Amino acid sequence: MPKNDIFLPGGSLKPPAYLFSKLGRCVGISTRSGNIYALPAESYPALRAWNEEIAGLKTPPSCSELRRLANKHRVPTDLSSLFPLPGKKQLRETSRRPHFTDITLNITSSCNLRCRYCWNDRGQYSNNSFRESEQKLYDSKPGESEMSPETARKSVDLLVSLKGREKELVVDFYGGEPLLNLQTLLATVDYCRANRKKWKVNFHFLLATNGTLLTPKLARELISKEVQIAVSIDGGRAIHDRNRPFAGGKGSFPAIAANLKNMPRGIMKRLVGRATVTPQHAQMTRIFDDLRKMGFERMELFESEDACHRITPQREAFFFKTDEQYALLCREYERLALKYIDETAAGRLDYRKTFFNRFFKLMQRLYYNHQVTGGCPAAQGQLAVGADGGIYPCTSFLGIREFKLGDLYKGGLDKKKHACFLAQVQRRYKNCSACSLFSLCRTTGSCLNINHYFNGDISKPHERSCRLFKEKIGLAAAALAILNEKIPDKLERLFGFDPVGRRGNKLY
Repeated sequence: MPKNDIFLPGGSLKPPAYLFSKLGRCVGISTRSGNIYALPAESYPALRAWNEEIAGLKTPPSCSELRRLANKHRVPTDLSSLFPLPGKKQLRETSRRPHFTDITLNITSSCNLRCRYCWNDRGQYSNNSFRESEQKLYDSKPGESEMSPETARKSVDLLVSLKGREKELVVDFYGGEPLLNLQTLLATVDYCRANRKKWKVNFHFLLATNGTLLTPKLARELISKEVQIAVSIDGGRAIHDRNRPFAGGKGSFPAIAANLKNMPRGIMKRLVGRATVTPQHAQMTRIFDDLRKMGFERMELFESEDACHRITPQREAFFFKTDEQYALLCREYERLALKYIDETAAGRLDYRKTFFNRFFKLMQRLYYNHQVTGGCPAAQGQLAVGADGGIYPCTSFLGIREFKLGDLYKGGLDKKKHACFLAQVQRRYKNCSACSLFSLCRTTGSCLNINHYFNGDISKPHERSCRLFKEKIGLAAAALAILNEKIPDKLERLFGFDPVGRRGNKLY
């Protein structure tokens, strides 16, 4: 049997459509083009039967046979023509020299909080066996948990040297708690701003902070320097303090709330409230409302992820692991999708208020059919740099020696190691090509790091992650269909501000 993307494992054909019903809407995605269509409910059962019969064939049908099957199931020609058979050539990522646009700087591993689900664990990465072999795996020496301004500047120089023709660059500050190394953060921003005309680029700065050190004065200074700020806050006091206590065990909500209470209105509307949802407190719509009551206009909710490094048993409870927890998460995402639809249709949510929102980003990419993201950008459009100058594909791989791609102080990006990593990434296309959502997802549904830790191979997709991603695609596509019914004349304005879906664009 030919081994290409027209066949599924076992020799049957890949169906021409990926069909699903969500939020009372019927949706079809072409497995060839990735195009998305809202389908009439009365034709949906016939289309499903037609699609399933084709999937059961052992050889590709001719055009006349396809028409015969469509007539047999009474599928209108205008519908069946939307879903041609997948091409015979396996889809591959376009081969080109990577042009980097994003760099993440791990400016500190120190943190004043001890969040229950955090894998960083002050640079120890939440794993006893990892700690025991730390000298073999983690390159930072004791006392090297903070990045110097010099290392940060060399990181920016690396990004500029690798940018190709790109003109919009992103510098993301990461920790630990990045504000514990404010000196390096501010020095980096000033360095970029001072040289942007010489380099003929624009810089966008992203900062995720726990908010305990984000005074109104500091927030005003950062925003004046064009730093976009996301504050991690998991809802009301009871939820937040359970998830995100100080090192001594005391809840951190009062300290953050005091800072937010004193924020000027003009500053507050620029901040993003970023909540991590756990099985213990999965009520996403309630958390959304809590964040709005605190004064946030821009909000991002996302489930806790067991990514980056294996976690301790104590943290297991804070991740969606079981079938029951997975079902709970899907129900909550459905409720949240309906909430977003109502808020958007009523004019209370727009692009500027949803820029950091992953669900809206997914809707946007579906709207423009940008193959969602065209695959993970790790080591292809994005790099991460550790405090000691080590270069990695992304933040998820920080400190893991086998994925170290170079060193700022020892020759920069190692071309051979980089090429080897990209070759491993390329295998995803073979492993994922049989999936009926491949034309749209392009391997985005499963994080490379999660693939590594659960499957021992960055190219082998993680089944549970893919299931959840399919659920989100279904909800996002159905939400688009509903918004197209409710506000058809506003969709372009809703998503058109940034058709390529980049991080870090200027919003105000």
